[in-house]
This record gives sequence, structure tokens and C-alpha cells, in this order.
Amino acid sequence: MIDKIINKSIYIIMFIVPIIIVPFAYTSLAKFVVLLICGLILFVALFNKRKELKFDLIDKILLLFWFIICLSTIFSINKPVSVFGTEGRFEGLLTYSVYFLTYYASKYYLEYNKKLQIYAIIIIVITAVIGIFQYYSTIYSSISYAKSTFTNSNFFGNFLAIVVPILMSLYINSAKKRYLILSGLTFFALIISLARSAWIGVAVACILGIIFIVKSKDKYLYIRALHLICLFIVLFVIAFKSADFFNEPNKIATKFLQANNSILESMENGELVNSAGSGRIGIWKMAIHLTAINPILGFGPDTLAFAGSYYTPVDMYNCCKASGVIADKAHNEYLQYSATIGIPGLIVYLVFIALILIKQKDIFTNKVSLTLSIPIISYVVQAFFNISTVGVAPIFWLLLGLIQNEKFKSKMNI
Repeated sequence: MIDKIINKSIYIIMFIVPIIIVPFAYTSLAKFVVLLICGLILFVALFNKRKELKFDLIDKILLLFWFIICLSTIFSINKPVSVFGTEGRFEGLLTYSVYFLTYYASKYYLEYNKKLQIYAIIIIVITAVIGIFQYYSTIYSSISYAKSTFTNSNFFGNFLAIVVPILMSLYINSAKKRYLILSGLTFFALIISLARSAWIGVAVACILGIIFIVKSKDKYLYIRALHLICLFIVLFVIAFKSADFFNEPNKIATKFLQANNSILESMENGELVNSAGSGRIGIWKMAIHLTAINPILGFGPDTLAFAGSYYTPVDMYNCCKASGVIADKAHNEYLQYSATIGIPGLIVYLVFIALILIKQKDIFTNKVSLTLSIPIISYVVQAFFNISTVGVAPIFWLLLGLIQNEKFKSKMNI
């Protein structure tokens, strides 16, 4: 019964939290509340199974990371924010605790069930279709609204950076046409999300997939990869030309030009221009400066905006002017950790991720290992330019646990 409760809670985190959407800009709060409820259920369930809990080296490193976050919260410049998170972000100590519980539960207790595939397909279709509809319903606007159920197009990109590599791997390795269709649908959504960080993450995943195909020397894998390439080219052309059809400025072309201009114009008098990368460079500089001020424990989870306004008010003003928004996140998860939790916390987190990936020694020879590894790598790459969000990060932490769940992996039908 307890195992069933754990599995049902994980299902809610995996399938319900991403699609929660409520009016009046309370979507993030709603996701946060549901996540906390599931986390509480997982905590009680695991507490009841405390006598059988086990912790390997990777789990102990994660416990160390959680302990550092606790210390950072205790010495935070804004304790309530460090516990609950900034309004609209909600990534404080409580949320991190739920992430870690999700990781542990998926690693040791998530059971394989054929219904998982059905639920996953339903959620993927819902989010992709909503995103596509949003984009084309605002084709006459200069602002992109392809954000689906994630409140922001970059967050939608976070989700797609995980989903697209999984679907591509599933099609190449299983030859099931439904995965080809889903790959096309989500790839199209990825393009019109205009989330360049997600584009980069998926590109890296594709490179790893190519290595797998080349090493396999299986002609059928080559053929399926060619199917995906042809489909993606057609979809890219459709997405690229759609704005021309409506006689409107091409948002996709604009994003490519912005990326190119950011590279060309990012240097001025030998220094990085703050406005480059949609203001990211300025925010990164501020985060690095804050890290230097308090490198051991940072300023507390999710307190970047408070620390920036207090210790670097000029930089904060310039960042807000360059990006047009309050710099409450570093737009780089690793700089976010260093500034808010401290360098030791960042190092422990990187070691934790590295050990999990190193453990997958058969990534280029095993279909299941590839399918579960490349979405993690894609997410890790896009995290250099994006932020963590309560609507997507739980899926990432779930995958980190799932990739170590040998019982689950043995039953995956690929």
C-alpha cells in the first residue's frame, strides 16, 4: 500500500504538475502547492519505510547538498524567501526537499507500468498542442506566447529539452511510428518556443544520439535517424515560413539573428556587454560578483534579487534595464547555486550529477541508458542559459533517480 502511495505521488509530480494552469498569474503558485502536498505524502510514506531505506554514495552526496542548502537557509539574508522561495519562483528549501524526495522515491520505488507511456503521451500532446495554438494565435504580435502550461516560453523550452530527446531515442530504437509523430510534434513546438537554450540542449543530445547510431553499425537505426532528419527539416521550413505566410515579422528568424548579433556585439573595449544574450551577461556578472562577496554559503536559496538590490544596486539596475525584467534568477543554474547557496554547494551538486552520468558507462551501447541519459544531458546543457522552475525541475530530478532504478530499466520495452 505504501509503495502504491509513493508511485501515485510520483505520477502526480510527473504528469499533473506540468499541466497545471490557473488564471490570474497564479500558475506557479498552484504548481508549488501541489508539489508540496506530494512531497509531504512522499516524506510520510518514506518515513514509514525508514527501517528499509538505504543510501549509496550518490545518495549521501545528495544529503550533503541538502545539508548545505539548510545551512545557507539558516544564514540567509531573507529566511522566509529561502524557505518558500521568491514569489513566482518558489524554489526555496521546501521545494528542494521535494525534488530530493522525488529523486529518492523514483530511484528505489517507482515501478514500471504500461500506463506510464499512455499518461506521458497524453501530457506531451496536451502541452505541445497548447503551445502551438498559443504561438499561432499571437502571430500578429511581436511577442511570443508559445509557453503552453509553463507561464514562460523558456520554461516550455526546459520541458521540451527533456521530452524531445526521449522521443527521438524511442523512435530510433523501437521503430514505433507513434514516437515519430510525437517527435515531430514536440520538435515543432521546440522551434516555435523560441527558447534558444533548449535548442542548444537538444542539439547536444542529437550529437550523442549520432554517436550511438554510428557505434551500433545498425542500418535500421540509420534509416530511422534519416526519417527524423527529413521530418525535422520539413517542420523547420514550415515553422520558418509560417510568419511570411501571415505577412508578419519572422520571430524564428529574429531569434537566430539575435543570437548571432549577441555573439558579434557581446564584446566592447575588451569587455562583455551587459545587454548581450537578452541581458544575461549583465545578470551573470552580478551573480559572479555576489558569489565573490559570500562564496561559502551564498545569500540563501532563491534570494538573488534581494542580494543584488542590496549589494550590487547599480548592477541590478543595469540588468533590469538590459533585460526588461527583475533579475531574480541568474539565468544560469550553476551561477544561481554559487550566488545563493555558495561554491561548496555548487561543487557538491556538480559531483552528484557527474557521478550519476559516469555510472552510465553503457550509454553508447544500451538503448535504455541512452534514452534516459540524453534528456538529462540536454537539461544540464540548457541550464547554462536558463533557470530552474517548479513545473519542469521535478521531472529532471525524477530522471536522475530513474536512471539508477535498474528494476525499472529492465522492464522498459525499447
